[in-house]
Order: sequence, then C-alpha cells, then structure tokens
Amino acid sequence: MTILLTCGDPNGIGLEVCTKALVRLAGTMNDVSFRLAVNPALFWQYAESVALPITPTESGFRADGGLECAIVPCSAAPRLELGLETRDGGVLALEALEIAAKELHDGTSDAVCTMPVSKRGLHLAGALYPGQTEFFAERFGVSNQMMILATNAAELDPKRSAVRVGLATVHIPLQKVSAALTTERVEERIMALHTALRQDFGIAAPRIAVLGLNPHAGEQGALGDEEITMIQPAIQVAQTQGIAAEGAFPADGFFAHGEYRRFDGILAMYHDQGLIPLKLLAGGGGVNFSAGLPIVRTSPDHGTAYGLAGKGIANEGSTVDAIEMACQIVRNRQNRGAA
Repeated sequence: MTILLTCGDPNGIGLEVCTKALVRLAGTMNDVSFRLAVNPALFWQYAESVALPITPTESGFRADGGLECAIVPCSAAPRLELGLETRDGGVLALEALEIAAKELHDGTSDAVCTMPVSKRGLHLAGALYPGQTEFFAERFGVSNQMMILATNAAELDPKRSAVRVGLATVHIPLQKVSAALTTERVEERIMALHTALRQDFGIAAPRIAVLGLNPHAGEQGALGDEEITMIQPAIQVAQTQGIAAEGAFPADGFFAHGEYRRFDGILAMYHDQGLIPLKLLAGGGGVNFSAGLPIVRTSPDHGTAYGLAGKGIANEGSTVDAIEMACQIVRNRQNRGAA
C-alpha cells in the first residue's frame, strides 16, 4: 500500500506534524510506503528551522524510528515564511493537491492524507474551492461527496467511544443552512453516511442518529418546523429502505448525555453543530474523511495553526489518526471488493 502525503500550507504546521506522525508510526506500518509532495529545497529548509526528527535518504528522508518517505518534487518554490498566510504558499499547496489527484487517478498511490491548507491562500493562488474535499470532488467528477469527521473519543469520554459525524451542509454561512436543507437532501445525506459506514468503516448494519436543526429539535414546531417538514420525513424514507436511522435529536442533550455512544454515525445539519462536540471529544485527535469519492482521502482535523508554526510543539496526534484511517479504509474497500 502507498500513501501520499501533501505538504499543505508550507508556512503552517503541516510538514511538522506529518514527519512527527511517521516517527510515531514506526514499527506499525512496515507494509506501507509513504510519499510526500513538496518542494525539496523548501522542505529541507523547513526541516532545519523546526529541527524535524528525520535524516536524508537518496529518495527523501527517514523518520527517526525507521519509516522512510520519498519526496515527490513540486516545482513551486515559495519563500519559507513560517506563520504567514501567503499567495505563494497557496500555490505550492495547490500543486501538491494536483499531484495527489494525478497519483490517485493513475494508481501510483492508494490514498492521500492531506496536510492543512489556508483556504484564503488557495483562493489567492487562483483555486476557487471551499476546501480540499471539494477539490477532489471536482477532480473526480463527484457532486454528492460527504465530509465525515471521526474520532475515538478520549478527552471527555473515558470509554473512547467511536464518534463519526457526517454533515448535511458544510462550508456555507449559517444564515443559509435552513434554505439549503430539503427532505431530499437530508435523505440523500443519510444514505451517503450509511454507505460510507458500511463500505469504508466496515460496519455491516450501522445505526445512524440524525440531529435536529433548531434548539430542542424545534419543540414540536414552537421553535422552528424544519424537523417536522424536512428531517423527520427523510428519516422515515430511510427507514423504509432498511436503514436504522433515528431522530431528530436535540443536539445539546444528545452529546451531553452520551447518546452518541449508541450510534455508529451521526448526521449533523451544519458544520459547527457536529464539529464542536466532536473536536472536544477528540482531545487533539480526529480525522476528516471525504466520503462518497472513488478515492480515499483523509486529513488531520485542524488548520494550519500559524501561531504554532516553527516552534516544534505541534501535536501530531490527529495526523497519526488520519494516516491510520486512510490505511484502514483502503483495506476495508479491498476486502469488500474481494468478497
């Protein structure tokens, strides 16, 4: 198996966390080959500035502990400006994504784990995508991709319950969420989450919780009627097709009282509704997975963290989780294909 890592924004913490993750994974992934899309000169300048725990090899570098990683050279050569959001950093990040799309398309790599990018940096570089999920969806001709965030809860849950949150809407303003939700959209998102849980996470009969949109899930229409007019009908349609979906649950009590432990997947209506509790539960971990694509793409569930760039103190836990999940999803898909 071959995993491609993209450099992300070179002025953030991406190169630090991906190399530190390879150190932590030493001894556990001897059957996996790693490749990193980055400008070589910039990479070694970054490695020296941050004192990365690596040594050079003929094709790339070896992380302390033994895992080797080849460097796939990018031609964009921005100046290293740690902690700054720049157009040139966006140009390099975009080129690394283009390399990833090509390698996934031609089979050179089996999955990609993308380091964090600056959306504004990508926009300055000419990319008009809301995020990396949308980039890969466009490149592979998919219009119904789904962002799933997953973690084995640690910070607030001593049972380390598996939490997987799918989003009915993603990178849109909060004031547009209600208008974007329809019965058909919620139904399609339930179906997509169900498929991803079976195909990618290996759960034969997943249970799905659907959150309400309004406070207290609308209080039977007193605080909004989206639950009655759109969400409940979508759940009922999914149930008629054999999907174990329940809801609509009031989001606050659902997480506060541990209801999430009963379900394999959770469908949130908007970005922060699902991701704030997940990130609290993740305790520094958490993975962003782009479901519904013909390729496997994961990413650590955090941003560029410019304020930490260059200090050598970034937490690589989320990147470790993202690499492990990419490998597991590839294996799950291969096993389903062989079955």
